[in-house]
Amino acid sequence: MQVKKYDIQKKILAVAEKLFIKRGYENTSLKQIADRCNISKSNIYRYFSSKEKIYENLVDNARADIIKASYHFFTPDFIGKYTPDKCDEISLILAKLFSEHRSAMLIMLQSVDGTDRKLVEELIMERFIDACPLEDENTKKLISRLLIFGLTDILANHSDEETIAKELNALIYYHYLGLNGVKERNAY
Repeated sequence: MQVKKYDIQKKILAVAEKLFIKRGYENTSLKQIADRCNISKSNIYRYFSSKEKIYENLVDNARADIIKASYHFFTPDFIGKYTPDKCDEISLILAKLFSEHRSAMLIMLQSVDGTDRKLVEELIMERFIDACPLEDENTKKLISRLLIFGLTDILANHSDEETIAKELNALIYYHYLGLNGVKERNAY
């Protein structure tokens, strides 16, 4: 029985996605992907010209949606107005985005040297630094990195949109309103 080109391409992407999430993009080779697909490494080149092309196939839509969401959140409607209703709105939008692109987000955020992880970090840090009432730049960067860590942890441990939304909501409340914001949110 002949396997169709589309089926092989789909299998390569599925295997690469799992390996990139489990081992990280940098620690996954084309040979590992080929071995798990039961094809030769040279056969992968029939479908993708490089490991980077596989990566792009997996994360391209997520990247575009993240950039689009960043333009929504970092507007005068949001900056400096992190009230409970704004935090709820942010967490619902991000939960939908992160649920829809969970695997791609994990691949991007778990990539140590990846440009997409840096893109997400820069979006958060740049925008947070603009919006943050603190003066110390190093503290702002530290808090932003903690936010990235929290997002990665939520995605690594949860897959359903409802739980992701709940966890994101708590992280966002804490991030913008501090412990008192989390305590208030849990009181009602």
